[in-house]
Amino acid sequence: MKNMIEKAMQFAAVKHDGHYRKDSKIPYITHPVGVAMILKQTKAPDEVVAAGILHDTLEDTDTTADELIEHFGEKVLQLVIAASEPDKSLPWEDRKQHTIDSISAMTPDEILVITADKLHNIRSIQVDLNEKGESVWSRFNRGKREQSWYYMSVVRELESFKKEVPLVRVLKKEVFQLFVGKKKLTVKEIDALFSCSYDCNEKRQREIASMGILGFVKEALTYADDTYINADYNKVSPLMESLRKRGIDFEMNSDGSFILLSYCAELKHRLAWSDKTLYKHFKRNLKNL
Repeated sequence: MKNMIEKAMQFAAVKHDGHYRKDSKIPYITHPVGVAMILKQTKAPDEVVAAGILHDTLEDTDTTADELIEHFGEKVLQLVIAASEPDKSLPWEDRKQHTIDSISAMTPDEILVITADKLHNIRSIQVDLNEKGESVWSRFNRGKREQSWYYMSVVRELESFKKEVPLVRVLKKEVFQLFVGKKKLTVKEIDALFSCSYDCNEKRQREIASMGILGFVKEALTYADDTYINADYNKVSPLMESLRKRGIDFEMNSDGSFILLSYCAELKHRLAWSDKTLYKHFKRNLKNL
């Protein structure tokens, strides 16, 4: 009699037959198998490993909920549902926001499957970046900036589960490594980010480079400059209002205020900081801005 993991592997292989990883000739089944390997390393129960193998079958194949219940049971079905986007017809941002919003209500086993899925994705992107460079971002529905927002948001919501699900800590480090350039940001390094708000001169660039985050800063500055040059008030007004409610006012007839808000809004977006987190860092650096 086949065990559940072997059965799930065969089921997923049939369902994903003819499917490939984005813009590649790599069979898609390598992804759920990779997720399963991560789950096995955490000593997850067979039902959780099976769900990792099956996690994209509802979303990306003709698999039905009834099929999963029949072959694998109710718990595996619920784990797969937790890892699935309910409506692929929705815009990318809405689908990803649904995932982010759903995390807080998940069980530890659901969190484990979600985390393993994201971790394998991050590792796959990192391998491709090392081999092919920044062009890999063009294969996704959204580029590096929005992918950073998404994965950083997921990591933020997973934070409360890090004791129950230690894999969350691993994911967080690898997300930061991919999008920021290092596995965590210290307070000193965050303050260095703010020091580049107006003028990232050569001396500051050398300091930032020594911290390993110059690439991230340059990307943030490029997008912030676009916001400023295009006078895109809509991108900065939510942050401005949030800071005003906390007692920090801006003279919007000054270019300096718009430049500062554009850059801070970009940091907030890429790092998925809450209003409270942005305010905490902004206030600490206020005297130097």
